[in-house]
Amino acid sequence: MHYFTSFNPYTLTELAQYPIATAAEIEQLISYADDAQKSWKKTTILHRATLILRLAKLIETHHEELAKIATLEMGKTLTESKLEVLKCITACEYYAAHTERILEPEITQHTDGREVTTLLEPMGVVMGIFPWNFPYWQIIRSAIPVIMGGNTMIVKPAPNTPQCALALQELFDKSELNGIVQTLFANEAQIASMIGDARIKATTLTGSEKAGSAVASAAAMHIKKSVLELGGSDPFIVLKDADLDLVMDNAVSARFQNNGQSCIASKRYIIHKDIATVFTQRLIAAVSKLKMGDPLLPEIHIGPMARADLKEKLAKQVQQTIEEGAQLLFQGEVTEPTGCFYPPTILSSIPKGSVAYREELFGPVLALYIVQSDEEAIALANDTEFGLGASIWTQNIEKAKELARLIESGQVFVNAVTRSNTAFPFGGVKKSGFGREMGIQGLKEFCTIKTIWV
Repeated sequence: MHYFTSFNPYTLTELAQYPIATAAEIEQLISYADDAQKSWKKTTILHRATLILRLAKLIETHHEELAKIATLEMGKTLTESKLEVLKCITACEYYAAHTERILEPEITQHTDGREVTTLLEPMGVVMGIFPWNFPYWQIIRSAIPVIMGGNTMIVKPAPNTPQCALALQELFDKSELNGIVQTLFANEAQIASMIGDARIKATTLTGSEKAGSAVASAAAMHIKKSVLELGGSDPFIVLKDADLDLVMDNAVSARFQNNGQSCIASKRYIIHKDIATVFTQRLIAAVSKLKMGDPLLPEIHIGPMARADLKEKLAKQVQQTIEEGAQLLFQGEVTEPTGCFYPPTILSSIPKGSVAYREELFGPVLALYIVQSDEEAIALANDTEFGLGASIWTQNIEKAKELARLIESGQVFVNAVTRSNTAFPFGGVKKSGFGREMGIQGLKEFCTIKTIWV
């Protein structure tokens, strides 16, 4: 790979190309980040918060143009792009308001009479490696706590969303955060080399299992901290006493948001047999109404997938699953003459061990399962290598609380769609990764702990 290429997946036209950095440029960037961090860590939290709030204001001012860039570059609907951009403001506001409290030194008295002070101090330069599906939010939710903690960050965006990264970088620079956050177009070999650089103290990655394994391995080789937020195959569990009107108000968006390309989208719908027939009928009726087309148009629900290779992989996964015995319960029709469109699809009767059973389906495909009991629902929910999020739908809240504790995932939502929130930790278990972003824990991930005994 020699370029980061911006490509419109709806019109199938190239928008721009940007060369990857040279060795000299990378050296200059790391040196700059290292020098900047030495000064930045000495600044007050109030000063950092002032600049972060300045960034929030700029994001708000420019949110429409930022949203349009994302829609043109990766195909999500303009409505969803605007929501993503505006969500970035919440991260800025949360950490501007709460960092001082979170990082306040903890002073205790030991039994031997000594005063013990526990401090949270910055690590240094953090390398952030980010995906294309939420090209603003993924960067912001990671970078803001990192830099509010006194670190600097080097941002390596996805190769197919360079214009989003550059637009965001421009706002960082206008907020006087140039040098504190820097954007880098680099390939895998360059990233591996940078992780080994002594000036890079930690890494964080949101992406695939393959990428996560490579980054975690490189970081471990050099005895460095890493945080990984990887794939998911989230269960959407509907118990027999669920409020079906509430369920149906959320079931379609839970799967087909962001054109189905979200790590925390509900992907496996696990339905109790007593309500399976009516749920399935209502689900098909709702999914059949989804409109595909130009993602810039307000009436469109599903735009194109971000890249042709992603569409081809998804089509292959669906076809293999059908060949393994699954039923194609529903599939929409693509009427657009161009674009990387994959129609909204529902699979059922999915055999254990088949492709759709084992793998994450990263696109507008819903896997439907019918179970005989709550116990079977939990067993099926946990029978996966992933563990990012889950949702349970029932009117029995006490039962939901009990079942939530049995589910192997980083977060469980009751009667609500799985989502991230700045104020609370977000991350997965098993092959969905380790470490946490956001909340108190997200800020502390890239702080070192020091105790002082007096």
